[in-house]
Amino acid sequence: MSWPGTARERVSVKNVDSAIVQRLKTELNVPDAIAAILAGRKLETFESCRAFFRPDISQFHDPFLFRQMEISVERILLAIDRKEKIAVYGDYDVDGITSTVLLIRVLRSLGADCFYFLPNRLVDGYGISISGIEQVVASGAKLIISVDCGITSNEEVRKAKSLGIDMIITDHHEPKDDLPDAFSILDPKVESCGYPDSRLAGVGVALKLCQGLGVKTARGEQLWKPYLDIAALGTAADIVPLTGENRIIASLGFKMMPDTQHKGLRELIAQQGLQGKKITTSQVVFGLAPCINAVGRLGNPNRGVELLLTDNDDDARRIATELREANLERRSLDSTVAEEACRRVIENCSPENDFVLVLGDQNWHAGVIGIVASKLVEKFFRPTVLFSIGPDGLAKGSGRSVPGLHLLDALSGCADLLEGFGGHAAAAGVSIKSENIDAFRERFNSCVASLLSPEDLTPSVVADAEIDLPQITPKFYRIVKEMEPFGPGNMRPVLFCRGLKHKYPPRIVGKNHLKLAVNGDGIVMDAIGFNLGERIDDLRRSEAVSLAFSLDENEWNGKTCLQMKLRGISL
Repeated sequence: MSWPGTARERVSVKNVDSAIVQRLKTELNVPDAIAAILAGRKLETFESCRAFFRPDISQFHDPFLFRQMEISVERILLAIDRKEKIAVYGDYDVDGITSTVLLIRVLRSLGADCFYFLPNRLVDGYGISISGIEQVVASGAKLIISVDCGITSNEEVRKAKSLGIDMIITDHHEPKDDLPDAFSILDPKVESCGYPDSRLAGVGVALKLCQGLGVKTARGEQLWKPYLDIAALGTAADIVPLTGENRIIASLGFKMMPDTQHKGLRELIAQQGLQGKKITTSQVVFGLAPCINAVGRLGNPNRGVELLLTDNDDDARRIATELREANLERRSLDSTVAEEACRRVIENCSPENDFVLVLGDQNWHAGVIGIVASKLVEKFFRPTVLFSIGPDGLAKGSGRSVPGLHLLDALSGCADLLEGFGGHAAAAGVSIKSENIDAFRERFNSCVASLLSPEDLTPSVVADAEIDLPQITPKFYRIVKEMEPFGPGNMRPVLFCRGLKHKYPPRIVGKNHLKLAVNGDGIVMDAIGFNLGERIDDLRRSEAVSLAFSLDENEWNGKTCLQMKLRGISL
């Protein structure tokens, strides 16, 4: 067995309760397949479906369900009353940048004397650092509020406390056994926090703090509602599940974006060619967020904050242009590192023995290894950790996982070889001495091999519902569109059609894309399979084909029609 082009995805259809499907079909007056999609997402009642299709801020949880929200809000209002200087300590990714912008804007609207600090990825590293604390204190801060970081910063919080500084931690990352001795902690992943939605992004937790401030100051939703588009940007960019409150934030925020009142965001939308268009998760993740991320990846994240804070048209235009150009530079670096990493995998690794991919290089930029790790996971379907090795022998790494593997669980089995690690189930940051990389690769491989089977490392496609081609109508597609915004936890529905015949012989278009026209019960539909060109010989030999696909609209010569976007092929 060799790498790319040989793996065949497993295709199946999700099992759902037929009684629930029939009930939803009747109550909602929707087709069977729509009812099956909803049931498969645990939307099993009329009320839950109504809330899903009509997200609204009235569905937000009470922010004071956070047990330490009360004291957090009181401490901030006391600082404002005393005219104490408040520092917002953020992170350099889009979640951290938008969290910082949201909180700075809200604090300033309340009359706070506040400033922000974001670490330089290449100098300070991830999250809160001792040097960062010292810089913030030297700037006169009496209260530090972290956003999107801090939950594992025990030593750094002790340093702040020794200097007489209170810290309020707002974060959404996984805590360790010992929590920092902060003034208060707002992190929905802390078991004792009391909050019912643990899936919030960092900007979502910051938004809950702003909601609390809105309640206590009698400013209500007008204090934070104008910034829902900023919160939606960070939420989508951080690839958190678009369910619960995240779905509400994203849905309402995306609707605000085309007419956003934030000049920097408006200019960035225009420069990405999205002006006047409906904003979707894909446009945020692949269009807007990379520009804001790029400056942080290449060194200085402050420009992202400045873009979203500015109220000056010229500054907005200049900074947005700078971010777009930084993203072009970042993409060039991505491409170079990705090509080198893929070549090494093909030459040195085998799918039979390597349950993981661990690679490092002194010439790989620390700001792009996370993106490249994601590309390798997509291409080879293996948990991946890539390292940028510094001149001092310390390597900074970014890890990405596959479905079914909690990355932190696997890394915990290698903790004695690492200088530090942290993150999520799907993504993590790692640091290690370069001489330990080989030992880490071997240990990490063993840990993952004990947690996953070879079948777990074969791509699988699970369709939401089976359907006949004539059932796919414009009305059906309109209902599917109402399920937006799509993203983790609420992915674009995948449908499955059996026994389709070829209308025309399959062909290759573009670089390696598969183009089909299939016939089912007299209905013909086009299909496109991106990067699936190697499957053409199999299809040409088969009289009938079963396809897993999502629905998309294709515009050609002024006409718009539905087409299948292939996710899996079963012969």
